[in-house]
Amino acid sequence: MIQQKIEQELQPYIKRNVITSIVDGILNAMAMGLIPLQTLVVYFISEYVDSNFVIGLLTTVQMLLMAIPQFFTARHMERLDSYKGLMGKYVLIYRTSSLIIGLLILLLTPRKPLLFVILFYIIFWLKGLFMGTGNLAYYSFINKVIPFNIRGKFFGWRGAFNSVGGILGSLLAGVILSGSGSGAQQYGYLFLLAFVLDMLSFIFLVAPYEPKNYQNGAEENQRNAYGFKLKEILKRDKNIIRFIVAQALIIFPVVSLFPFQTVYAKSNFNIGADVISVMNTIMFVCNAIGFILWGMLVQRRGFKWGMLGGYILFIVNLISAIFVNNPNVVMVLTVVYGLTHSAYMIGNINIVFGMCSYEDRPAYLCITNMFIIPISAIAPLINGYIYDAFGFKVMCVINLILLLGGIAGFWGVKEHHR
Repeated sequence: MIQQKIEQELQPYIKRNVITSIVDGILNAMAMGLIPLQTLVVYFISEYVDSNFVIGLLTTVQMLLMAIPQFFTARHMERLDSYKGLMGKYVLIYRTSSLIIGLLILLLTPRKPLLFVILFYIIFWLKGLFMGTGNLAYYSFINKVIPFNIRGKFFGWRGAFNSVGGILGSLLAGVILSGSGSGAQQYGYLFLLAFVLDMLSFIFLVAPYEPKNYQNGAEENQRNAYGFKLKEILKRDKNIIRFIVAQALIIFPVVSLFPFQTVYAKSNFNIGADVISVMNTIMFVCNAIGFILWGMLVQRRGFKWGMLGGYILFIVNLISAIFVNNPNVVMVLTVVYGLTHSAYMIGNINIVFGMCSYEDRPAYLCITNMFIIPISAIAPLINGYIYDAFGFKVMCVINLILLLGGIAGFWGVKEHHR
């Protein structure tokens, strides 16, 4: 009933919300295409850090800090008339990290590289703390301002346009990195340019029309016993538990493995920043193709089947990685990763909203994130340790086993509210 009221109020604003959200996504994707964590940032920081375990700490601690605000933010969001203000404040804060890192690269790397690495890690980690609140509010916001009946198509095409933005960003990064000047200085320019694009993106991020929330009569009781409410959901809804367990297994290969493939390719095939830029472009092209394909499947069958398609495809990536012996195979891995990552991104959060009623969305998202975010944080650390201790191919075999187990569990997940 609440969702029907909100979607009726949205009808005159659908075009505005779709267009502004897509423009926001394109600009933000361009910024991320300039400094993609999975490839270019890992490549850059590996110039200063030798240990794969320490490289893994970059995302591990950030993800753990993202988990800290989940409970408090979800509880607070159920009392809000609007998500836009909360989302805007925290997104604005964490996007300024690119400005600070860019300035640190230009000012510190030539003279005090150790101090730079320490500050780089601290800022990256603090960014995670603000992302924990900002992203929770954003996903609730975007799933509110886009009507349910066009959501699969919207996220598919929005993801495809985002990938185009990512391609443009990665191509621009390639031009900047191939220019004159020291390598570190050029990375500083990339972070500063990413900040400018993120600020332009922010204008469109907060532009969609958002109806007010319709509060239900049980709000006060929920406020006083929110922890009890979360426990009750876990007791009665085995579907969300099944989803969390399956995703926990799948996260190891699908989310945390690719940076180590980049490190392996760099150390074994001596690839440079120019090849990394090509890999970024390939990844974003395949993301665009994947978003369109998975979006069409989601519109017909639901987010579950779009995600499963990507996960099954990733089996090819892991088998290829086990036998990788030349740089060309690395490009194949990048293609498959791009297609799989788009399936993960299109459904990872959105599927949760299909498991519950409208008024329970913040609680279900809170439960999911409280488990999934720490696991996402630990996965790179464990994979980094396995890589250092036993080698790249052993890491791939272990991740293949985890992926197959996760796919088996994911098969039983249900979307009740489609």
